[in-house]
Amino acid sequence: MARELAAHFHVIREKLHAIDKHNAATSQVINFQEAHLLLSIGTQGPLTMSEIARILQLRLSSVTAVVDKLEKKNFVRRSRSAEDRRLVRVALTAAGRKFHTLVESAHLTLTDSMLKILDPAEREVFLGLFRKIAASLLK
Repeated sequence: MARELAAHFHVIREKLHAIDKHNAATSQVINFQEAHLLLSIGTQGPLTMSEIARILQLRLSSVTAVVDKLEKKNFVRRSRSAEDRRLVRVALTAAGRKFHTLVESAHLTLTDSMLKILDPAEREVFLGLFRKIAASLLK
């Protein structure tokens, strides 16, 4: 059962990756990792470099390179904490928020199409189960 679920997650992840790669509005400007970072910050708000490394599953040095690219494109800005100068937060700029919206819109279109195949009662059960799984992962 776990293997089947993992396979289904893989299909969804690959579809999202393909959407990011072929999104005409964004693919010529940002890559997959950059899109993932914009989505994460756009959803969760400003993040520290360590939080970004955990979310993207990258080393801190790799995160620095991704953030550098996005900063050069004026999509993010870094700011140091007043309390602890070692702590660097990354936030979206206005241009970054625009691209976040474009990437998120493409993802929501796919998600909406997946949910549309279910009737309303099935959607509620499906979302309820996913909420339960997601909550257990946050513990």
